[in-house]
Amino acid sequence: MSKQLSSPPTIICETILQQIERGLFTTQSKRLPSERELSEIFNASRLTVKHALLQLEAQGVIYRKERRGWFLV
Repeated sequence: MSKQLSSPPTIICETILQQIERGLFTTQSKRLPSERELSEIFNASRLTVKHALLQLEAQGVIYRKERRGWFLV
């Protein structure tokens, strides 16, 4: 039996979701760190981070304001 590995965006998505549940991103503005900051935190490309954020957006956890960033719902 081989264990199926999750893709990097899915791993980042799950990690961010856990951090949200723990209250790590609860600021007054409910703004998440920038894609660039998250890519540095997770040592991943911005594209990988963006895919993870899009997964969270599809789940209804966050939303994006053009040129402003990602925010908690």
